[in-house]
Amino acid sequence: MKAKIFLILPAFFICVWAPAQTPPTPTPTPRSHVNDAPQPAQPSAAAASAGTVDTAKIAEYQKRFEQGYALEQQGKLVEARAIYDGILAEEPKAKRSLLEAGKISFKLGELAKADGYLEKLHALVPDFPEAIELLIQINQALKRDVKVELLLRDFRELHDSGKAPEFSSSPCFVRERFRLDGLDIVVSQFFDYTQDPNTVWMAEVFDPAGQLKRRLLLNYDVETTKALRAKDAKYANTQVFTWFEHVIKDGKVTEIDAYLQIFALPDYQKFRSAMLIILANPPKPIYSAPVDTAAH
Repeated sequence: MKAKIFLILPAFFICVWAPAQTPPTPTPTPRSHVNDAPQPAQPSAAAASAGTVDTAKIAEYQKRFEQGYALEQQGKLVEARAIYDGILAEEPKAKRSLLEAGKISFKLGELAKADGYLEKLHALVPDFPEAIELLIQINQALKRDVKVELLLRDFRELHDSGKAPEFSSSPCFVRERFRLDGLDIVVSQFFDYTQDPNTVWMAEVFDPAGQLKRRLLLNYDVETTKALRAKDAKYANTQVFTWFEHVIKDGKVTEIDAYLQIFALPDYQKFRSAMLIILANPPKPIYSAPVDTAAH
């Protein structure tokens, strides 16, 4: 089956269709965590052996942190951050307080402040995945493209190093979060689109209640790429990518629609522009496959 589709999108799109693979539903990304207790500056081994660690002060920090965390869980973000700031004023290296204060600032839209907390945490713990992931999202929102690329490089290196086994086993991470017309959009980026499920980027749309409403994917089409390369030597280095959407009803993926194919991988900004166009004005599917799976 061959068909054509015409859609007003950026120029990198080739508007033709060939039979494509049906992508599986990607699994959520595991998350790593630091110790919940605020961590003071570590004394030297000699100082520790001499019994100079102020355990009472550490216990006080822990109690204050737990108070702040309880407020955070209740949605009292400003009050919680004030407690974390109090801890950090006395102990600037309290890692969990830096993390939670950074997350709160991000939720409040105070991006520069969030960046400050999480940059300090990143300097203290360079191999902590959650800090890097949040910094990528913050700098993406701040449109600091060079900084984002540097963080992505470090993130890939950490992922490939195996230093954080749970993180290294995860296929993707959150690249960006933003709101559009009252809906939350979360864009995930996959580390290696040549591996199953062959996804490059995935955009998920959530309603105000947190329910997943739509899921768009740009997938590497392995079989079509192989067929094209075998057909003509001039396509030896060509890669084919297909836009898909998971049709979600009552919390289940009921159908997978294919929209169109492109013959070169766009950069993130071009992907983002096309994603917004498709979300605003979905094209008519040119291929559909019924499924029945939970929309995680």
